[in-house]
Amino acid sequence: MTFDTKRWLDDRRGEATLLGVCPMSEEIVEATIREATTAADFVPMFIATPRQVDANRGYTGWSQEELIKFIDETADTVGYNGPTVVARDHGGPYQSTRDRGDPDVPLEDALEYATELFIADLESGFDVLHVDATEDARAAEVLDLKEVVRRTVELINRVERYRESEGLDPVYYEVGTEEITGGMTEADDFERYIDLLWEALAEAGRETVRDRLLFVVGQIGTTMRIDMENDFNPEKARSLQSIVVDRELFLKVHYTDWLDDDQLSQFPEIGIGAANVGPEFAASIIDGLEELEDMEREVIDDESSRSRFMESFMAAAVRDSPWQKFAPAELSEDELKAFAAENRRNIAYCVGRYVLNDPEVREARETLYGNVEAHVPGTDPHDHVVGTVRESIQRYVDAFEMDA
Repeated sequence: MTFDTKRWLDDRRGEATLLGVCPMSEEIVEATIREATTAADFVPMFIATPRQVDANRGYTGWSQEELIKFIDETADTVGYNGPTVVARDHGGPYQSTRDRGDPDVPLEDALEYATELFIADLESGFDVLHVDATEDARAAEVLDLKEVVRRTVELINRVERYRESEGLDPVYYEVGTEEITGGMTEADDFERYIDLLWEALAEAGRETVRDRLLFVVGQIGTTMRIDMENDFNPEKARSLQSIVVDRELFLKVHYTDWLDDDQLSQFPEIGIGAANVGPEFAASIIDGLEELEDMEREVIDDESSRSRFMESFMAAAVRDSPWQKFAPAELSEDELKAFAAENRRNIAYCVGRYVLNDPEVREARETLYGNVEAHVPGTDPHDHVVGTVRESIQRYVDAFEMDA
């Protein structure tokens, strides 16, 4: 580990919060690295879910190796010579596209598939692995915390045995989940989970792994909603923070998207170690594309020659993205159709990242870029979109006190 993430966090506890960026697209990665060239204390940390990046390709189209190669090449291109951190987000059984929500997948198969994912992460050079063993598509109820711990330690054991046998560098670990179904959203359960995990690691002879536990994910009120509204509970955050700091760990917050600046500025003061953001940065891509389409509309009178990007994009998002999981619960099929019709724009902004690589969306985007390049002198469409994303990232860099 050339850059020591834990040392960075230790040195800045109570002063700065590390930003985790979901690498959902080339533009987001480039904007993040460009921001790091001017914000001296901003270390880009890319956190990839199995649905985004894995050896079988997530919706980004990247494998682990390809993601790291793109990060390195982009850093070279923009002249960034500082460190980067690459992390797995929500790795574990029933977390991948292949077996998520599928009750026909046996537990051992799901564990084996999760192990394969982590091994590919290791071999590619990931720095932090989030082991989230709270999902089980076969279970009717929330898993008991002891079973979550058992599966977590089983996965860590598999990863460590492989790492040791191949002589690979040590990695840090992230554990826990922000999901309500994870069974650890309340402070008492959160603390019990950590203590059970520590005991289980010691019993497994993995004391050195315990020293490499870095983040524990906590639920402090942040969530993902189609209307892109969000909130957090600072009192809950302080409660969870007091639990992790006593154990020399760091609190990690997921779904930090769309909190306002005043809320975000409380994160360093509370002592929150890191916070993940993804959908908001993907929505910034859409902001930039919609601005380009406005330019296109001003210079091209013939509607048949326009890209109609937003229309294609919204249609694909409603048709193909998993927006239903973020819709109000217990809507009938007809009510879901009505909800989609009324909220198609929000659906596109909130979860449209899943369809940015759909063929018709890519075609419309290529037409849009071609029209802007031909008819709007001085505007580079790619740079315009990257700049829009970077503005969104800057908001977090400033609030998290990483702009020194």
